[in-house]
Amino acid sequence: MRYCFLFLIVFLEVNLSTAKEKFSMHSPNGIVSAKLYAGKGGLKYCVKAEKIELIEPSALGIIINDKIFGKAVNHIKLISKTTIDEKYSLRGKKSEASNKCTVYTFEITEGALKYDIEFKLFDDGCAFRYLVKTVAKPSRIREELTTFTLTPKTKVWYFERNSVWKLRSYAGVWQRTAIDSLPIISIQGPIQGKPLIVELEDGGYVMLTEAALYNYSGMRFKALGKRELKVNFTEEENGFTINGDVITPWRVVGYAKDLNALVNTDIITNLNPSPDLKLYADTEYIKPGRSVWSWLTQHTQKNYMLPDSEKRFIDDAHELGFEYTMIDEGWESKWNNKWVQLQELCKYGADRNVGVWIWKHSRDLRKPSVRDAFLDSVKAEGAVGVKTDFMNSEAKELIDFEIGFLKACAKRELMVNFHGCHTSTGESRTYPNELTREGVRGMELNIMNEPIPASHNAALPFTRFVTGHGDYTPGLFSNRANTTYAHQLAMFYLLESSFQCLADNPEYLSEAKLEIAVKMLKNLPVTWDETIVLPDSKIGVLAAIARRKGDVWYVAVINGTDEKYTYNLALSFLKKGINYSATYVTDNTNESLHERTAVLDKSSKSVNELLPTGGLLMTIKPVN
Repeated sequence: MRYCFLFLIVFLEVNLSTAKEKFSMHSPNGIVSAKLYAGKGGLKYCVKAEKIELIEPSALGIIINDKIFGKAVNHIKLISKTTIDEKYSLRGKKSEASNKCTVYTFEITEGALKYDIEFKLFDDGCAFRYLVKTVAKPSRIREELTTFTLTPKTKVWYFERNSVWKLRSYAGVWQRTAIDSLPIISIQGPIQGKPLIVELEDGGYVMLTEAALYNYSGMRFKALGKRELKVNFTEEENGFTINGDVITPWRVVGYAKDLNALVNTDIITNLNPSPDLKLYADTEYIKPGRSVWSWLTQHTQKNYMLPDSEKRFIDDAHELGFEYTMIDEGWESKWNNKWVQLQELCKYGADRNVGVWIWKHSRDLRKPSVRDAFLDSVKAEGAVGVKTDFMNSEAKELIDFEIGFLKACAKRELMVNFHGCHTSTGESRTYPNELTREGVRGMELNIMNEPIPASHNAALPFTRFVTGHGDYTPGLFSNRANTTYAHQLAMFYLLESSFQCLADNPEYLSEAKLEIAVKMLKNLPVTWDETIVLPDSKIGVLAAIARRKGDVWYVAVINGTDEKYTYNLALSFLKKGINYSATYVTDNTNESLHERTAVLDKSSKSVNELLPTGGLLMTIKPVN
């Protein structure tokens, strides 16, 4: 017995000492590092980029059923370390993504409890998730204890809307505050949606968000004070149920030394699985494109949704060279025989190379059998995509609905547009028939007595759109609030969406003063081969981005301020020794556009005067 007792003491000492060790992790090139250890109060982690502290020691943990994971750690064991180095095709900001990271998997022991935590270290960030094999099924997620403690003197970009819709639809205005003010800055309380973009005191940016949101409730952030943010499940105060093992979404701490690195990060899509090749054996039906849309400008008009009116929008799409028309709310109630009428419109559109998308309220599709019957009819009558709306929640039930909807549509070769939803977490990599999703304050707010300020637009490419595509529905020239025509036009090129939906009525665009805008929209790409954030860009102040499609460059710039801005465009992204033909579109006045041309090369100087809240759009083609 004496020898057994001595062995037990030695065993406990080994395990306790192991739990006190700090396990260091590093990205492939050593730029980002993280540590995992059992500290005072439980399991903790911290993250650095080179010598810059991104996340100070912060808590890890989760409560499942009646068990707390992360509070009484006996042993931490590194069970695997692997590397990933791959490239894959990407649709959106560029044509190819790079997934290069070091993967660490740890086994955590707490008495009788055992579970894993997986970390992925990229050169531009760190992500981690919990992997818990459950014995009692189903599992009830009571709370997640994960926190993110930011460094002093940081500034945080978050979105604000003074209504209950703030977190339901993500339709808030982007603005900035000091980290210490985040718990009290919002009249809606200390809960903030994702992502949060953090400006570091000495330069650089941190992105806090989640990726691969599947079979779980969506994460938000609760500001606790003392620079600490905690994972929050707003709609699931009493927890939510998971059948089977618990695999949480990735909690992401992205790092970027500048805005170009922030916009070009692949970390969100990297953390999502590749598509199921059985579900997506044929992807020819997935066709990015541009669309006209009658709802925003016509839904209060007597002729809204009349078949002849919708045919006119199809004619307009054909004239513009657009690929789609969006048939929004009202088609089911206004048409006497909706399926016959839908078939007629789809045939009318097909004869003009215009595909038809159909809107449907999500509440009517929650039951799988009803959803499937509806989608079968949509497919049978010839529509190519479905826009579903008003999920208005990140509860697990609604997340499950979205993923189930994507799968059901994929089986019928239908494309998807989500509205009234959360921001992207990279779903479109796994489910490429998702062409876009809202989760953003878009142009429809201009008709709701909540006009969008220019500063919001100048923040979007560096905040919401860092996580993925968004259906902002740009181009409301007829109701543009305090912005200019060139500002509105540039938004098509600044914001990523594989389904780029024109907000305005094409009839308004036919006015002579917008002839230049029409010409540009007829040649608008919606996916890109390369994206570069240009110098002098500043969140909420100036957004200047160059995008390449083939050998043609497009430069879009918007002024987010009420002052004139002289923008000196650096053309360093052009190839040396080649002459280019450039077309400039700028504001002549607040009520008209001006077009000019020039021949330039990599060394040329381009000085541009932007009106207050104005814009600039350039097309740059190599001279044959």
